[in-house]
Amino acid sequence: MIKTFSLLVAAASILAGPAMGATATVDAYPATFFASSQPSSAFDMIGRLPGFSFDGGDSEVRGFSGAAGNVLIDGKRPSSKQESLEAVLRRIPAGAVQRIELIRAGAAGIDMQGQALVANVVRLPIAQAQGRVEAGLETFRHGGAAPSLAVEYSRKSPDRLIELSASAAREVEDEAGEGPLLRFSSSSDLERAGRFDENQATDIVEAAAGYERPVGGGKFRGDLSVRRERTGADILETATFPEPARSVVAETEIVTEGEAVAQYDRALGSWRSELRGLHHQSRLRSRDVEVEDGETSVSSLRSIARESIVRGVMRREGPALGLDVGGEAALNVLDSASHLSENGVAIVLPSATVRVEERRAEAFATMTWRPSPSLALEVGSRFEVSELSHAGDAQLTKSFAYAKPNALVTWSPTARDRIRLELARRVGQLDFEDFVSSASLTSDTVTAGNPDLAPDRTWRAAFAWERQVGSAGSVVLTLRRDLIEDVVDRIPIAGAGFAFDAPGNIGKGRRTEFEINAKLPVDRLGVAGGLVRADVVWRRSRVTDPATGLARGISDEPAVEGAVSFSQDLPSWRARWGVEATIGETEYEFRFDEVERERIETRYDLFAEYRPSAAWRMRVKVENLGSGKAERRRERYQGLRGSAPLGRIEARSLDSGPSIGVTLERTLGG
Repeated sequence: MIKTFSLLVAAASILAGPAMGATATVDAYPATFFASSQPSSAFDMIGRLPGFSFDGGDSEVRGFSGAAGNVLIDGKRPSSKQESLEAVLRRIPAGAVQRIELIRAGAAGIDMQGQALVANVVRLPIAQAQGRVEAGLETFRHGGAAPSLAVEYSRKSPDRLIELSASAAREVEDEAGEGPLLRFSSSSDLERAGRFDENQATDIVEAAAGYERPVGGGKFRGDLSVRRERTGADILETATFPEPARSVVAETEIVTEGEAVAQYDRALGSWRSELRGLHHQSRLRSRDVEVEDGETSVSSLRSIARESIVRGVMRREGPALGLDVGGEAALNVLDSASHLSENGVAIVLPSATVRVEERRAEAFATMTWRPSPSLALEVGSRFEVSELSHAGDAQLTKSFAYAKPNALVTWSPTARDRIRLELARRVGQLDFEDFVSSASLTSDTVTAGNPDLAPDRTWRAAFAWERQVGSAGSVVLTLRRDLIEDVVDRIPIAGAGFAFDAPGNIGKGRRTEFEINAKLPVDRLGVAGGLVRADVVWRRSRVTDPATGLARGISDEPAVEGAVSFSQDLPSWRARWGVEATIGETEYEFRFDEVERERIETRYDLFAEYRPSAAWRMRVKVENLGSGKAERRRERYQGLRGSAPLGRIEARSLDSGPSIGVTLERTLGG
């Protein structure tokens, strides 16, 4: 880590040139800044912002707070949760962008929602009609072909905006594949040898529409979107030792969802008001069937989820002081039923039929103070109250109330350096799926639902140093320290004649992260148009294992993750090419009777783009060049880990091989 840090600082010093003008809050990058990279959309431009790492948000988070990503459009966050932020940005042609602003905490009139850095895409204030058509085909050595088609259209007039989009695509799971499956005894003797072959793909169809216009002295925006995903997996497991055997599993999951959003903004004297409402509904149907040695097992899950949100904000800005106050109310409902049977005989699962209702309200206030152009302070707090009620197999009602204060200081000691200090309390959000039992026939595991969960609470302290490198590069080093209460991990659920693994609270934990985000132009090293990029996180977490009483890491948190890439713009050839290495990841999951390790080897991707004209772009990519494998190792015990002996060890290694894809894009208008 120290060696990497030293190399990056040295590179920044070598490559540093004249810095762009900087303040503590906003840097503006005009469209001409991105011209050499020949971007097609606002998303391409966002990727070139110095010191900025794109965060698409998390649509699974209930409510608006915490669900949004870190990109604004004309100063506002996209109103939809269902449609990805990346899709919204890809719909904005590069020719429609006037500039992109890099905004730090303390900027006037911006709802940062607790984020230290956001980007604001500012569109040209002119009437125009624009569109985009994209078609692609990706072929896999293992998994077939994945075609895609997307059509987008927008029409902007001085006071109105219409946006339409539709797409259909197939996504092939690149961590599936084929390879050996071995089972060993606790003394490392080979008990079973065979092959595992999995093909998995998801067909996605979605459409969205957005409309903006002035209403009553303010601006109204409405959004509608629908989406359907169908995932199918065919799994064949064959054994050759000690005797021939065969197992076939067919998995199907269908998710259908729709969303309607309305937003209204209006100035009220020296204040500005924002009101937003959303309703989202999704339906899930899944069914897995396994046939092995004449025996049939079936698991199924059916659920309907609904979310309704209302959020209001009042904002006032002065020369040096700003104030945001507001609130949010939400109602979330999940009706879910799971089923497991063997040879037609039902197996009783705890919390198999569940209805969950959550009523949540949150009030918040944030004050920003800018005592000088180089210094900004943001302080605020959110206060959340909620009530969770469970009906069905388990009857339970729980109430929660949490304060979530935060403070963020941004200081620019020089024109090229910025320092950020943050202290905040964060409260996690319970996953409704953790309340419902589920079964995996492929891995032969049952996860029990646990209605008696509490959200984890974290105190976070963070320090970040940003160094601007010339006019287009940057190095950002971030150190975080988390102190966590009620870590959500894995616990046993036991009853008369059964014991299942389940999500549960296991006490206090801690986490330390060190992150590097670097964008280093290498023109001064003789590679014109070259850019080296690194986004890497090192992580160490500790918690006490409830099964063994020993310290270990938190489940499903890799020690290192990220990617390193090189790209080169060749404007005279109307081309661009690059290579990326996605760093291998290793994750552990600690069940009460099993330790599972999943490892993804480092993967290498290569791409090349060519623009025969300003309106056309062709992209060719080759992914997983080195055939990086997905490995799984399971240590399965005869009972509770720490007291029961090791029963067996299973090892699996899947190779999906490389894939080749071609995309053709045509922009219209603009």
